[in-house]
Amino acid sequence: MNRRDLLKLMAVGAGAAAFAPMFAGMPSPAFAQRKKRKVIFVTHDLNPFFVPAIVGLKDFGSLAGWDTDFIGPPVHDTQKTVELQYNAIAAKPDAVGFTAVDSEAFIDPIKAAQEAGIFVVLFNTRAPGVKEATGCAYVGQDFIVAGNVAGYEICKYITKKTGRKEGKIIMPIIAPGHFALETRNLGGTQGVERYNKEFGTNFTTEPLAVTTNESEAVAKFEAKWAAESDQIVGWLASDFTHGFLGHMAVDKGLVGKFAVGGYDLVDFVLDGIKNGSVDFTIGQNPYAQGFLTSALIYQGLEVGYPASDIDTGAELVDATNIDKVMAREQLWKEKGKEFGLS
Repeated sequence: MNRRDLLKLMAVGAGAAAFAPMFAGMPSPAFAQRKKRKVIFVTHDLNPFFVPAIVGLKDFGSLAGWDTDFIGPPVHDTQKTVELQYNAIAAKPDAVGFTAVDSEAFIDPIKAAQEAGIFVVLFNTRAPGVKEATGCAYVGQDFIVAGNVAGYEICKYITKKTGRKEGKIIMPIIAPGHFALETRNLGGTQGVERYNKEFGTNFTTEPLAVTTNESEAVAKFEAKWAAESDQIVGWLASDFTHGFLGHMAVDKGLVGKFAVGGYDLVDFVLDGIKNGSVDFTIGQNPYAQGFLTSALIYQGLEVGYPASDIDTGAELVDATNIDKVMAREQLWKEKGKEFGLS
């Protein structure tokens, strides 16, 4: 260090020292100094996927000194979700986080919350028209983008595993009509078409309605495979049921006969990637959907900034990074047991 640099450093240090007394008596911006708030999240389907989101809400709530609650029906149920949203409003929270999987059913409860002076941010799913009707910001995945990634990826695995240039990709969906799942399938089909155009293949897509009950879903998979095994080259779930497909493939000796992909990072899906019965999954960072939704609520309540949309991404998880991801996701398995969602 030369003399000129040394003099500059001394000047900066002296300036900082001069300002130190000015800031010494000022309160720190600790969360604990803010008003105690009540914040309630309501989801449309309280399944294991939402465990990280619950933890994200609880973590931020602990930092901010909030009372928090995370509720939802045990299976996807639009009417029950609307009822729970109105129950949350009746509890008079300072803010709510809602999912909005339907373009019409959720607008009235959102507006009711807003009219009651409750700050509203949407997470995980925001159906078309809801933003225009309510102005609510959204924290979650861009489903078209994620679908494109998944659709292109499943074709790569089909080519690698089967060597075929044409065939049918079945798209299981646990809640037909659910905006996020339908939009993923739309994006998935676009990704498949993009691959077809680039490589001269002729893969097609077809939806298959299933449920979150594994035995019921597998029964449908087995029936579909028995009827169309000569046509099926892959399965691209719009949800986490590709984990069920992995189980079926292992049980029936079908691993390697077709490609398997889907979405979300629940433990049985990750186990499938680890043992080779599932090829990949697309994550959407549900922890951020809890934590960052809470952050937007905080800045709105305490600082006055309006909330804005946050895309939580489309993380590709496959054999190349499964060990790292499984280590990270282990926390949610333990938390799921605490919440009764394992």
